Amino acid sequence: MGFALGLSLLAACDPRESQQAQAGRLEAEWSGADSGKISAQATAEWCADRLWLEIRAIQGDTGVAIALYPVDSIVSDSYPVVEPTRADTVRPAASVGLRLFSPTAVKGYRGDSGAVVLVTSGSGQLSGRLRARALAVSNADQVTISGKFERVAILPQQRGCAPKPPEITADTIPDTTDAAPDDGQVD
Repeated sequence: MGFALGLSLLAACDPRESQQAQAGRLEAEWSGADSGKISAQATAEWCADRLWLEIRAIQGDTGVAIALYPVDSIVSDSYPVVEPTRADTVRPAASVGLRLFSPTAVKGYRGDSGAVVLVTSGSGQLSGRLRARALAVSNADQVTISGKFERVAILPQQRGCAPKPPEITADTIPDTTDAAPDDGQVD
């Protein structure tokens, strides 16, 4: 009996099990044109240069990503889900993405409405929940995604921040009024 108790205590002290229990997790499910769920370890990376936070979880070939665009710092708040092309300009905002494999193709969805509710803790970990409508990037399919994330630690951006897109102004749009019309023939 004492030997069995010792083994169980040793197993309970295994640092890998302790790290897995403490690691942040994201659980989400979706329904609509496609349905499924994910429960996986989650990571959060902060891009200080661009002021955005990316939370993501990958399980096999399925992945969920949430990008939060706070006004100036990560704070507990409700972040409205908007189309990714607008998220950087209507702060606070969030964008949500889902990638999955169907029997015949890789499918991607991106959120266009909903909310991500973020709760920060004194220890620097994040928790929250999400609910979003997401549209397929390749057709008119849509899904509703809902889920939660817990105990996700924030790390500095590991892969480097994405470059800021160039600003489009009247001065940077090419003038095509002097271009010769295309006659449709190949030279």
